[in-house]
Amino acid sequence: MANPIKTWFFELIEDAIGSKAMKQFKEEEAKKKNSESNDEPKQN
Repeated sequence: MANPIKTWFFELIEDAIGSKAMKQFKEEEAKKKNSESNDEPKQN
């Protein structure tokens, strides 16, 4: 996350809901991103 505003926003959310919940959210987003990239048809 190169954007400092985005970084600040996520840190604010993390403080509000707790780091454990934020860590779980990030893991789920990573899984979602990986499954989306795996679902895309490969172009030759």
